[in-house]
Amino acid sequence: MIGWILMILGKGTIMGLSAWITFLITKYKFPGVQQPFIPALIVALFSYLVGSLFLSIFSFSCTAILHCFISDEDNGGSDRTPKSLQPFLDFVDSKQEKDKETEMKKSDTGDKKATAVE
Repeated sequence: MIGWILMILGKGTIMGLSAWITFLITKYKFPGVQQPFIPALIVALFSYLVGSLFLSIFSFSCTAILHCFISDEDNGGSDRTPKSLQPFLDFVDSKQEKDKETEMKKSDTGDKKATAVE
């Protein structure tokens, strides 16, 4: 969802700035043009297409990075994990171990209660 929002904001920014700059150039550099909105509209359409192409590459790279990070997290990290992300992976691993220990303690006490009742 966040990626989609950033894509929309990126495309809108690229399209809006391109159209605005075209409008300003057409209005002040070429005063003979009576409708500066027409060239701005044409540039806005082309800039939307160009922005979509460039931001799709950004989206693919973000997805690939996320998949690699999740793979490293699931496999306990590796040599390829950047040093800046290693403490985060270690924190997640230690938290998962604590959660497992807590579950084991709960299941052990549950077993003891069940045998005491029998």
